[in-house]
Amino acid sequence: MKKIYALMLATIMILSLAACGSKNEIASSDNGNDANASSAKKIEILMTSFDNSSTQACQLGYRFADNVAKASGGRITINFQPDGTLANETEQYDLIRNNEVQICYFADSFNSQIAAGYSPCIIPFLFKSVEDVEALLESELGDKIDEVIKETGNVYLLGYSRRTPRLLTAAKPINAPEDLKGLKIRVPEIKEWVTVWNAMGASCTVVAWTETYSALQTGVVDAQENPIDNIYANKIYEVNKYIMNTEHLNSLNHWCVNVDFWDSLSADDQSLITDAFNEARDWANQELVKNAEKCKEEILADGTVTFIDVDKDAFQTAAADGINKVLATLQPEAREYAEAYMAG
Repeated sequence: MKKIYALMLATIMILSLAACGSKNEIASSDNGNDANASSAKKIEILMTSFDNSSTQACQLGYRFADNVAKASGGRITINFQPDGTLANETEQYDLIRNNEVQICYFADSFNSQIAAGYSPCIIPFLFKSVEDVEALLESELGDKIDEVIKETGNVYLLGYSRRTPRLLTAAKPINAPEDLKGLKIRVPEIKEWVTVWNAMGASCTVVAWTETYSALQTGVVDAQENPIDNIYANKIYEVNKYIMNTEHLNSLNHWCVNVDFWDSLSADDQSLITDAFNEARDWANQELVKNAEKCKEEILADGTVTFIDVDKDAFQTAAADGINKVLATLQPEAREYAEAYMAG
């Protein structure tokens, strides 16, 4: 009887230990599920652009969004809203600063808004190539610009993408700087541009990009300036029959991400998004020249548009007074960089 009792007691103890082991296994399994659930958290990103959806910059945006979706297996998605549906270039600054939009890019207004006083990249007729602009952004001054945009704009710089040079278009031929006198030219709300163009004899009028075609059509302004893909995508050539190869501004798109949103991501997700952007950026930079040539061919096919090669050095010389006026407003390190570039 004692043996039977002992056997029963041993059996109960074994069963009790097994039950405890099962509970521990369940607890471990639950913790594992929590970890998996955390890593599988879905992330939705709102990204905006002021550009026409057919421009090279927006094609980069679409590819970037596709890359993120594929790399994350659909866990991270980017809702890309181009065509200025959410905001124009100046308005989107408030959206990204307040995390209402998580990612957007700035073209030239970046330098006058977020990095005000620190970037001479904003000055027309100053830098002769996009490589010269990239060299600035890779310098110590570029590092300072990165610091400034985080402090003042609440954004990190995700990266740069190239734009084609800006060209002047007008209702009449502009063969030399003297032809700018009295020309009513549309510009965005960038004071550095107004300063330079006015110093060259033009008369600047600030017009929203979405209203530019109408302003040219009705004679509110006679001219405007933009990269060729914007000129083509927005049919500017229909109302300005002369396109001057001034190449007066070699600029980059600055792709920015809200600091608060970015800091909320895991290191792995940050790397995934960065890699996805870099691939799209490299692809877009390679396609840029090809796309610009295609735009020019399409414009020429209209049969009514004339492209004019101008003496770029003559225009740069004519812009000198305006350039110096803008340089006087910059921070010392930015002014010194620009002056050294001009001297050298």
